[in-house]
Amino acid sequence: MWYIVLVAAVVTVAKAQVFGALGCPTVKPQASFDLQKYLGDWYEIYKFKANFENGQKCAHANYLLKDDGHIRVNNSGKTADGKMVQALGDLYMPDSTKPSSLKVKFASAAPYGNYVVIDTDYTNYTLIYSCTSILGISHFEFAWILGRQRTMDQALVDRLFAELKSYNVNVGHFMKEDQTGC
Repeated sequence: MWYIVLVAAVVTVAKAQVFGALGCPTVKPQASFDLQKYLGDWYEIYKFKANFENGQKCAHANYLLKDDGHIRVNNSGKTADGKMVQALGDLYMPDSTKPSSLKVKFASAAPYGNYVVIDTDYTNYTLIYSCTSILGISHFEFAWILGRQRTMDQALVDRLFAELKSYNVNVGHFMKEDQTGC
């Protein structure tokens, strides 16, 4: 019986985002990370499929430091009918010796998920990866390339794709975000 429940759960998760076999690939978080420089506005340039963003365009994130040291994440976007939608989340650094390995959640009852900054220059781009293993036999993953502007030079995008690919992450899952008419 547990096998049927596990298979049903895996199928449901697979439809919601990018799903893969075996455990999560090992990625290397950025060695040094300055959370203060990371704050502010970021625009989604590329993303892996994420059910919670389906049908949106003009995706934008704002990171603001809270009094408790956590970061308020305000994600917003436009639906196909032009309606603005918003999701508020909480981001924090659980281990100061691993400053670019963060945790994030968007619902109070939800567990925190991984938010790994693989590469950022703080002023132009950031490459983020998140992966959750399911009993080591499968995983689901997210990845984002965000920019401080709504567009990004293709040479930089290609470099970030290559960086993520070097960790055996399938960059063919990336989808370009529509940032026109925002």
